[in-house]
Amino acid sequence: MKLISALTAGTLLAAGGVVAVAGPAMSSSGLTTRCDGTADGVTIPGDLVVPRDASCDLTGVTVTGTTRVAAGGDLVAEGTTFQGAVTVAEDGFIGLVDSSVAGRVTSRQGFGVTLEGSSAQSLVTRAVEGSEVETVTWVESGSTVSGVVDARAGELLLSSSVVTGNVRGLGTVYTDVIDSVVDGTLEVRDNVEGGVFCESEVYGDATYAGSMSVLQLGADGPVEVCEQMSVWGGDVTVVDNDAEIVLDQNIVRGDVTLSGNDPMPTVGPDNRVRGTVNGMSQSEAEAMVAPQELARSVQKAAASPMARMAVEAPTVESVLEREDGRRAAVEQRTADAEAAAAAAGPIA
Repeated sequence: MKLISALTAGTLLAAGGVVAVAGPAMSSSGLTTRCDGTADGVTIPGDLVVPRDASCDLTGVTVTGTTRVAAGGDLVAEGTTFQGAVTVAEDGFIGLVDSSVAGRVTSRQGFGVTLEGSSAQSLVTRAVEGSEVETVTWVESGSTVSGVVDARAGELLLSSSVVTGNVRGLGTVYTDVIDSVVDGTLEVRDNVEGGVFCESEVYGDATYAGSMSVLQLGADGPVEVCEQMSVWGGDVTVVDNDAEIVLDQNIVRGDVTLSGNDPMPTVGPDNRVRGTVNGMSQSEAEAMVAPQELARSVQKAAASPMARMAVEAPTVESVLEREDGRRAAVEQRTADAEAAAAAAGPIA
């Protein structure tokens, strides 16, 4: 590696698993460590910086300050704890496995942020004007986000994970929520490829507006195979979309509003709504409204700890084809980062 840090000029400390290497990166705020290589089982005091186009591979590391990945840089980490916030610049990449971030993760049109069995306080993706970088924000495999997930660019995927706060996919390519729980609200607007909500639960209000292509809400197809019902704890509003919309296999505790969509949504027979249905014929609306005893069972189920999921293996059988190309690219970027970091070598 070459972990170059600034604590005091001319000082080198490497004892008790604490790393600090002196260099020209001195800052008034304390220690800053530049990572281009690998580190294993150490504590990095202060801030961590992955320089432009560099690769940093951390295993079992604790970073006590903030972490910044510069443009084109790569940070891959397993079993690592970040005690501060993490930021990723344009075309930067961070891939976390079994790791935790106590602060917010912010990507500014990065190549991507991926969480696998990991946790973060919040996760925010922002577009950079004029950038052509294709970005992903993926929260997968039992990951948890205690605050918001807010993506304004690229692909947003929640799979077998839990978000305690609100989820927003605004102006993204797609927003997919599969086998996951959202404790807050869900807002999907102006998505180019629409979105999927499959075998999942959202406990706040949900809004789908201004999207194109396909919106699959609870249904089994046309994009994803969904075998179980989805639960919506609040109101569901689906308005002004130019998309193929399919709604089925949904239990809704609040109201459903369907208006201004072209073409008209396809509503399957396995929807149960406790509130009112707006934007449909009276007979169609009556067919969706849950009888009283079903409404009570829905309320009881939604309050049950089991309904809130200790994320189990998903029953989703298929893989979204639209993710395949990007997933291969993410896997390749990860492999390249690991190889480049290994070539740079471990800390002395």
